[in-house]
Amino acid sequence: MGKALIVVDMQKDNMFREAYSIVPKIRRLISEARRRRIPVVYACDTRHPEDLLFKRIGMKPHAIKGTEGWKIIEELKPEEGDLIIEKRMLSAFFGTSLDSILREKNVDSLVIVGIATDVCLLKTALDAFELGYEVTVPPDGCAALTRERHEAALKILEALKVRMVPVEEAASNL
Repeated sequence: MGKALIVVDMQKDNMFREAYSIVPKIRRLISEARRRRIPVVYACDTRHPEDLLFKRIGMKPHAIKGTEGWKIIEELKPEEGDLIIEKRMLSAFFGTSLDSILREKNVDSLVIVGIATDVCLLKTALDAFELGYEVTVPPDGCAALTRERHEAALKILEALKVRMVPVEEAASNL
């Protein structure tokens, strides 16, 4: 069984208070994945100044490709060999080559962490589930703008029997 770690949207423009609190947990998973030579995939919001998503959901422009805010935060900086998936929509799978890249690497099991639990992480986990991957989402490795939104997203994932274990357990099972 091949595994991969997907880190969702941990970019400078996307950070909020709760997001900073999960950085040490994500760093722990990245470190363990690299130690075990498990692919580390950064799924990154990649927007354009006139992105329709900004208007559709009423958000301010952010994560504009090529800007400082688009970059992954320094604490989780990618290393040579890590993959960066530029995503135009919410899911790391929608309109990207992520699925084919993972299948080429014989990956069938994913640990998904990052932000926001109720938006991009949720959509990525749901698409991974529908594509047949075994999905693990450590609740202490993701965050949303509010605790309520975080918990609501976890309940949706729980209903689909997505595996939810603490980061430490996920790290030892990589």
